[in-house]
Amino acid sequence: MQYCAYCGNAVEAVSFAPCPRCGNPTNGSPRPAATAKGTSTALIVVIVVVVLVVFVAILGIIAAIAIPNYLTAMERSKQKRTMADIRSLGTALESYAVDNNQYPKDPAGLTEALVPKYMRTVPRVDGWGHELQYVCVKDATAPQSETCSGYAIGSAGKDGRFEHESLLDALTGEEKRTSNFDCDIIYSKGIFVQYPEGAQR
Repeated sequence: MQYCAYCGNAVEAVSFAPCPRCGNPTNGSPRPAATAKGTSTALIVVIVVVVLVVFVAILGIIAAIAIPNYLTAMERSKQKRTMADIRSLGTALESYAVDNNQYPKDPAGLTEALVPKYMRTVPRVDGWGHELQYVCVKDATAPQSETCSGYAIGSAGKDGRFEHESLLDALTGEEKRTSNFDCDIIYSKGIFVQYPEGAQR
């Protein structure tokens, strides 16, 4: 017969098994430490909350960096598309002038004058959906003449508001480089006289 080392109760065998009377190991090993119920559940909840907070913070940082860059890229693409359309229209006008010794007078008649011989379709709006402006430039040496010796094509930019009352006012100065999406884009006689350059805002 064997006995529990703690309480002396008769047991079949001495081992780590708990004694039926006192609950301690019958071989005299140290009593198992008491465990607090619910500790592991609380720890899991804390870990999950911390992970979620970190995840949300990382998402916020990524959004703060990515969204402004994405919006700037979108505006830049609209700007580039506008410049490409204006340049294509300018090339068609130059070809028309070579054949006719003058540029078209009426903006409303551009399609009739240029399509299909000089271009497939005449762009009417810029990348922001605002209407492109076309102006016939008359010969300054012959004010009475109705012949158009030049032209100007313009986009009002992102805000849709032209900075000058007429595109002709923009042709009097030097080339202007802009750094704002709201600035006008103006093309005349094969060159941009006002155009974006560098970082835009």
